[in-house]
Amino acid sequence: MRKRYFKVCLMIVVMAGCIFPATVAGGESVDQSAKTDFPDVPPTHWAYEAIRTGVELGYIKGFPDGTFRPDDPVTAAQFIKMAFMSLTDDSRGFVFWSEKYLNMVPDWRRVHLVQDTANFEDGTPWYKNYIETAKNNAFIHDEFDGRFEEPITREQAAKFISKLDAVFRGHHVREYSMLAGTQLFRDFDQIDFYLQEYVGDVGLRGIMIGSNGYFNPKGKITRAEAAKICLMLMDDSKRTKVDVNLDGVPYSIVSNPGYGSMVFIFANEEMKKVYDEMRRRQKDYPGATSANVATLGYFENEELRDEDFRALYFWDIENWKVRYDLGIGFSGNVYGVGVATAEGRLERASGEIQYFLSLLFENEAESVYRLIESVVHNARNGVNDTVEKTMEGRHILIVSHGDALNIGISAYRDK
Repeated sequence: MRKRYFKVCLMIVVMAGCIFPATVAGGESVDQSAKTDFPDVPPTHWAYEAIRTGVELGYIKGFPDGTFRPDDPVTAAQFIKMAFMSLTDDSRGFVFWSEKYLNMVPDWRRVHLVQDTANFEDGTPWYKNYIETAKNNAFIHDEFDGRFEEPITREQAAKFISKLDAVFRGHHVREYSMLAGTQLFRDFDQIDFYLQEYVGDVGLRGIMIGSNGYFNPKGKITRAEAAKICLMLMDDSKRTKVDVNLDGVPYSIVSNPGYGSMVFIFANEEMKKVYDEMRRRQKDYPGATSANVATLGYFENEELRDEDFRALYFWDIENWKVRYDLGIGFSGNVYGVGVATAEGRLERASGEIQYFLSLLFENEAESVYRLIESVVHNARNGVNDTVEKTMEGRHILIVSHGDALNIGISAYRDK
C-alpha cells in the first residue's frame, strides 16, 4: 500500500510540473553550477575523473571552503546514498533509477526492484529512504543499524556493492567469488568470513581490486574511493579487467536467466560431467526443457515450463504448484532431484531419471529407480514416505510431499 501511495504522489508531482532536485550524500540539494575543480584534487590525482564526474552529475560535491577532502572517510549512509544516486536521474520529473540501468535488469528482477524502492528524497533522518531501499532489496540487512553515520569499511562496502551491481549485471556463484578472492588478495584470510564472498565478487567485477595484492578489508572507504566506485558502477569501461585461473576447477558455463551466461563451479569433476551430459541430452526430451543456472527442468510442454519460470522468478507464490516432470539441481555437495507424482509424469521422465542414475551408480541404478517408483506409487495412493538408504557409498534421502518427491543423493561416496 505504501508503494502505491508513493507512486500516486509521484504522478501528482509530475502532473503539477514539479521537479525534485538531485541530492548528494548528507541531505543537501545539488548546485548544478557546483565547482568541479578542487585544489586538493589536481588533474594528476588517481580519482580526478571520478570526482569530477560525480560533482558534474550531482551525487557528490565539495566543501564550502572549496576543497574536496578526498582522504576523508565516508559514513555507511553517505556511501549508500552516493551509490544509489549515481544510478539515478530526474528525467521523469522526479529522481528515480535511470532508464539506462533499469533496462539492464531483466523483467522478473525489475518488478521487484521498482516495488522495493522507497524513493530518493531525504527523509527523517535524512538517510531513512535510502536505507529502506537498501534493506527492501536485501543489499544490506541489520549490520549498520545504529551505526549509519559511522565510517564504512572496505569489506562492508564490498557486500553492498556486490549485491547492488548483481541486480544490473547478474550474480556470480559463491564458489567463483571465493576463488577470485583467494587469487586476487593476499590478505583474503583477514576478511570477516561472511564477507569474503562479497570481497571476492567486487574484485571479480573489477570494481574494488585493492592495491599491490592487498584488499585492506578493515580500512575506511574514503571520499575519493567512493567516487571511484560510483564511476565504475555506472560505467563498465572504467573497471579493471580481472582474469581468474580456472585450471583444474570443475566448472561449466551455464545460463543465467536475463543476464546471459555465468561460470558455475561444481562440487567435483563427476558432478560437472553429469551436468554436461544431462544438459546435452535435453534436446531429445519428449516435451519442453529448461536450464537455469545449474538446475535442469523437464516439462510436458512449453506452456508449463514458462508458467514454472514465472512462478519461480516473479515470486508468484499464490500460483505455485508442481509443473515439472523432473528437476535436477547440481548445487553444493548433493544432487537435488524433484520428481512429480501426477499420472504420466514419472512415465514421461523415466528415461532421463534412469540415465541420470546410471551416471551415479555402477550396479544399483535400477534398484534406486525401483525405489523411486515405489514411493511415487504410494504417493498416488495418498501415502507419503520418507526413505533413507546408502547405496554404493552414496547417501540417499527420498521425501514424498504428495505432489512431488524431493530426493537428495550425495555427490561423494563414503570411503
